[in-house]
Amino acid sequence: MNQALLLLPIVGLAYGAVNVVANLEGAAPPISADHFVPPEDNNADEPYAQSVELGRAVQFVDSAAMDWQTERRCVTCHTNGLYLIARPAIGSDAPAYRDARRFAESYLARYVIDGEPSRGQHGSTEGLVATAAFKAISDIQTDGQLNAVTAQALDHVWSLQDDSGAWVDWLKCNWGPYEADDHFGVTLMALAMGFAEGDPYTRTPTARAGVDKLREYLDAHPPENLHQTGMLLWAAVHLHGLVDGATRARWADALLDAQHEDGGWVLAELGGGQWRREDGDPQDTHTDAYATAFAAHVLIESGMSRDDGPIARAVAWLEQHQRASGRWFTRSPRRDRSHYISHAATNFALMVLAGDKDEDRGTTAP
Repeated sequence: MNQALLLLPIVGLAYGAVNVVANLEGAAPPISADHFVPPEDNNADEPYAQSVELGRAVQFVDSAAMDWQTERRCVTCHTNGLYLIARPAIGSDAPAYRDARRFAESYLARYVIDGEPSRGQHGSTEGLVATAAFKAISDIQTDGQLNAVTAQALDHVWSLQDDSGAWVDWLKCNWGPYEADDHFGVTLMALAMGFAEGDPYTRTPTARAGVDKLREYLDAHPPENLHQTGMLLWAAVHLHGLVDGATRARWADALLDAQHEDGGWVLAELGGGQWRREDGDPQDTHTDAYATAFAAHVLIESGMSRDDGPIARAVAWLEQHQRASGRWFTRSPRRDRSHYISHAATNFALMVLAGDKDEDRGTTAP
């Protein structure tokens, strides 16, 4: 047997190498906007993988991002938005990621530079704010600086900012954790400005005024649930002087206190009971992939080591709960239909697990 094929099970972080081998063997080209297979629907009954495979997870997020931008023609937080900041943890020089960056830039240019009027959610306030923030973080991660379109988009979204510091037209349809309140948009922009803090753009009067308003809003609106706390903790790691060290430590402790004995967290608990299912049923109380990956990522960002007990248990939980398709399933906190929060869970899980360089590790699925 060709020795290159024997390497395929150990894909780990070497997904680019897998693509090279596949092409040598005459298989399909790397995933891109022109070459992808839409992933199957997110399904709670999908079997668990026998061992964790990051290569399969990368295939999933690449395909999901390409499918979303092709079919929906927009950028959404849970799928191709988070993908913009998660994919570099595995590698940014991939056709799908380059296509995702180009699409996000063209989306911003349509509404910010070309002046195309918004239609429904296309060109909406939250779509432009979130896309500008995700693209800014992506620019810094890949090029080390903001490009011109991103800077123009940021200028535009600052013009939409309310005097309170929030974007009051942000969609709030009880779809936690991203479309339930104004807080997420503010912390996401704070995170982006923290990533870009060394870029000359952040020293412009427009950016300074916008960031000052962010700080004022966050001072006046302390977190009301653990998801807001986690977002603030993440932003505080990057945006200088957002809060003091004692506050960051208190927020980290609050997240740690919510960890369950099996190493996971529960999304509904991060929401503090503030999100309601449209069918009136109670929220799921089992530990889940989104909450676990989100909390673990934020805590690692805040300075915890992967060798620390809570993080090691969270990593073990994630390794045991990957599905056969490569994704990490999470039930939607709003309704049982598409469960797109699973896409966000998979992006966060990649950011957590990409830090573990042991490509040979594997665990038995539950």
